[in-house]
Amino acid sequence: MFSSELDPAALQADYAGGRPFPHLVLDNFLVPGLADQVAGELEAADISSWYTDDHPEQMHKRWMPEVNRVPPTVGRALTYFNSPDALAFFSTLTGIPGLIADPTYLGGGVHVTGRGGRLGVHADFNLHPETGLHRRVNALLYLNRHWDPTWNGQLELWTRDLSGRARSIDPVHNRLVIFSITDTAFHGVPQEVACPPDRRRLSLALYYYTLDRPAVEKAPFHWAAWQHPEAR
Repeated sequence: MFSSELDPAALQADYAGGRPFPHLVLDNFLVPGLADQVAGELEAADISSWYTDDHPEQMHKRWMPEVNRVPPTVGRALTYFNSPDALAFFSTLTGIPGLIADPTYLGGGVHVTGRGGRLGVHADFNLHPETGLHRRVNALLYLNRHWDPTWNGQLELWTRDLSGRARSIDPVHNRLVIFSITDTAFHGVPQEVACPPDRRRLSLALYYYTLDRPAVEKAPFHWAAWQHPEAR
């Protein structure tokens, strides 16, 4: 499913050198025909019964972590992202050995954000609340065909001290953003999505874990830690 042109070992140095924290942006990540099929299914999907997140930091969002409730090709893609081959690919790319998939896709799966939606700047939850595994890596695959950057929806990566936005990434079709998760890996989509009413921002969200993590990164369990850099 992943493009055969991608060599995870060759990408490891670029990932490690990402600023403000280790990350990489990979275009044309899925085989193109597959990416179009997944996007087409999501564009046509009835999401009216999907879960909702609608509070000041996370507005106008629907999401679905249950593979049996998403369109068939979408489900196959999500399943592959959790496969041994995918885990080996991401472990090599990130330099983090022993990545573990979450079969429940807690907080992940398919994310759909409509007009007016946003995601405040935050650090992600650090431990899986059921398994106790350490959350180490996010992989976000965007599936927005013909996305106009004036519609916003960019993923923003913020500096450790929240003094400024270090990078803004357009959520264009078949673009994967992968990054390491720590309590200072601040990111979000703080600018309200301004797409037409008949469009929506689409992504697959995969989170990967390990049995342990470096001692300097350890902290008691917490959910998303919301930040407000605009108030500083």
